[in-house]
Amino acid sequence: MRTLAVVGLILITSPNCSPFSFTLSSLKEATTPSRSSSSSSGGSSTSSVGQQSPSALYAHQFWRKKRTKAEVELHVRDCLDGVEFCNLEATVEVISAEPPLVVIHDFLSKSMCRDIIETAIHNPNMKPSTTGEENKSTTSRTSSTVWLRDDDCQGPLRLIADKVSSISGLPPSYMENLQVVRYEPGQEFKLHTDHQDSFNELDCRGRLATCLLYLSEPESGGETWFPGLGTANGQDVEPKIAPTQGSAVFFWNTVEKPGSPGYDPNMFLNVDLQLRHAGLPVGSGEKWICNRWIHPVEMGLGVRGTKEPVQATI
Repeated sequence: MRTLAVVGLILITSPNCSPFSFTLSSLKEATTPSRSSSSSSGGSSTSSVGQQSPSALYAHQFWRKKRTKAEVELHVRDCLDGVEFCNLEATVEVISAEPPLVVIHDFLSKSMCRDIIETAIHNPNMKPSTTGEENKSTTSRTSSTVWLRDDDCQGPLRLIADKVSSISGLPPSYMENLQVVRYEPGQEFKLHTDHQDSFNELDCRGRLATCLLYLSEPESGGETWFPGLGTANGQDVEPKIAPTQGSAVFFWNTVEKPGSPGYDPNMFLNVDLQLRHAGLPVGSGEKWICNRWIHPVEMGLGVRGTKEPVQATI
């Protein structure tokens, strides 16, 4: 049975969206007070996906209102300083304060980036990226994808989960497994968003936030382009972020953000079109990236950090 994950402007199938292999019908139960999943072929189990109350845990309220670039930079620096087992001195570059778009250089060491790439290369599930419920290939997304679970590459994956958790304020258990993507020359991911309004119908809801990490850098091309910010922020040049090994890009995909007044994990989440983006074609060499997506509810995938973050109620 195929499982479903959500990416871009379309549904993308993934064998690792859930350990319980949701069917489409089981995912479309978002309007019920309590959502549960069906079991996999290995036996019956009940998932914790979608079972949060309105008082879901949230570690801080920084993102509840608009902030200046200086405030965003300071927040991200403070969050990263609080992560254990990390000796890197990250450099924070705030491209946009509202909506937030942050580039974090030296987010992950080059050796850990190589470890993730090597793990992905040797994973037999590396396949051409697909889109839609029928798992079809498409010209809008030309790359290869594999999903890594926590134990596949434990050290790097748990450190990434810790850092993303600290910045977002949401625990690792709200995150998907790590998606690793390889782009070869000429390959790209055309303009898309990581959340859609229609994703509110899914058990796992939508993707609140994205942390995109560059695991390698091509010889040319492969920038991440955010055309919606050029107009929204009165900028003359639309941001194009060049892939740099070890650097990460963090942004919220929805207008609603955890911690804001009236926020509820079961509320309708509106896509923020200002954060639509594209992975531009690679000119020469290979580009490896990975994505850590965060949801408003427990995913039940076993994603963990190096330790559970301190949490407080909204």
